[in-house]
Amino acid sequence: MITYQYSEYFPEDENKFDKDKLMSILSELVMKYDISLEEALRMMIEKGIPANLFLKEGGMDDLIKDFQKKIETMIDQILKTFTLYPVSEDLEKDLSSLHSDLKKKFKKDPDLFAKINQAVDEKNQDLLRRLKWELSAQQKPEPKLDELMHNLLDLDKINNGIKKYNFTGKKIPTLKEAKNILDNLDQLTELNRALEDAIQSGDLYNFDLEQLAKFLGPESYQEFLERREKIFDQLKKILEESGDIQENAEGGIELSPKSVRKIGKTALTEIFSKLKSDSSSGAHVTREFGDTENITSSVKPLEFGDNISHIDFSGSIINSIIRGNGNIPSLKDIDVFQARGNAKSSTVILLDMSGSMARSMRFYNAKKVTMAMDSLIRNEYKDEKLTVVGFGSTAKIIPVTKVPTLQPYPVTIFNPHIKLKFDFAKMKKEDIENKVPQYFTNLQKGLSVARQALSSKQTKNKQIFLITDGAPTAHFKGSVLHINYPPAPSDFEEALTEVKACAEDGIIINTFLLTSEWDMNYFGEKSFIQQFAKISQGRIFYPHPNELNQMIIYDFVSNKKKKFSY
Repeated sequence: MITYQYSEYFPEDENKFDKDKLMSILSELVMKYDISLEEALRMMIEKGIPANLFLKEGGMDDLIKDFQKKIETMIDQILKTFTLYPVSEDLEKDLSSLHSDLKKKFKKDPDLFAKINQAVDEKNQDLLRRLKWELSAQQKPEPKLDELMHNLLDLDKINNGIKKYNFTGKKIPTLKEAKNILDNLDQLTELNRALEDAIQSGDLYNFDLEQLAKFLGPESYQEFLERREKIFDQLKKILEESGDIQENAEGGIELSPKSVRKIGKTALTEIFSKLKSDSSSGAHVTREFGDTENITSSVKPLEFGDNISHIDFSGSIINSIIRGNGNIPSLKDIDVFQARGNAKSSTVILLDMSGSMARSMRFYNAKKVTMAMDSLIRNEYKDEKLTVVGFGSTAKIIPVTKVPTLQPYPVTIFNPHIKLKFDFAKMKKEDIENKVPQYFTNLQKGLSVARQALSSKQTKNKQIFLITDGAPTAHFKGSVLHINYPPAPSDFEEALTEVKACAEDGIIINTFLLTSEWDMNYFGEKSFIQQFAKISQGRIFYPHPNELNQMIIYDFVSNKKKKFSY
């Protein structure tokens, strides 16, 4: 059933500036593409956000209208000065003369004679081209055919111009001048239309600035750029004042924590809208009772230290009446609802940032599910902890606020066979950052950093969501980083050693594998996938990147329900 909601219509609402929608689109651009927030905002203006709402304050509307008046004056002046009818008549005479010459030349060839007559009568340029190719194939080139074709093109251009524009002047231009006049009129008309669109839609980029400079001068061009920049600054200021964006350490702009939370909430809403209703219940609970907000229907007599907000008022009154005390309960009549305790757990999302993750929107979807998980835990599982770890050739913990702008490491080496070693103990930090290619897959180091993030003994329930798309191609042996492509058996062995360490610490690893090549060139006794699944105590999924969001959220929530429900 489709439900329609009606409200009073206000014309001014059509161009209403929707800041939340703007931020949503900006966030998507930043997350999908390797661009800064400032570039995304400029792109939005370029694509026509409602910048027309800021035209008056920036003085841009008056400037554009002034441009339009000047353009309309220029068009009017041209039309009042020239007439193109004589140019068309001269071309008709030239066409007739050329036609006569060709008829005389090909009078003895009835087939060619008929085709030339048809082409001229119909002004059919396609037929003339075929005649030219036919004669060239017979090694009988005819220069007058070229002249005839050019003549028809010019005549077509002039006659269309006469139909399109109302020339009322008396000055007769040459053919070259006439064609230039029509080109200028077309360019001026298009520029005027684009300026009108700019006022109506706010698209300040969808026209040729070179044409603006050509017809209105460099001063007009410069003034337009300066005022357009003011509009950009004004939009930026509005978003800064509302707390949606903030200035970063480099002096640029970035998404604020408030906007990052909005991204997560939006992603979570989108994901849950695609899940079945029974897969998105609230926070998990345990069988043990405690002082929480997870109220049950079970009651018990009030004891010292119980939360009085959990009093069963109706049940307490009934107890009082049954015991003959009337409808005012005494202390011994009061019952309280029991509450179940929350089970704390910690989760790490282990993000593969290797170069191949840029393909097929894999990393974009991985970022979306990370933001959604953060929002879910913040709102539904407040006692839980979420950590994000990104790994390539090395690994590090990444603040959730940095996730939207995160991108996979770019590929810098294109050799089919790669074997590299880097001893980090002998390298400076800047050398590591500048000389070590980061786009390889060091699963061992990623799991190691994730395991360290889950090292707290206060939390018993620990899990890793590993999102990856390729076989391990790097590992550490002491302080030495080994990089191999194709992968070496040692890359797999060191990864499995770290998986065992996770299992010993009680960490479950659920793997979301965006590839079918995880066993590539592994020479162990069993397949890498089989050993990984057996040791990790978790499961391995093969989702399409677009289904990654729903699958991880569903697995997280359903596992909580299954594991902790009463």
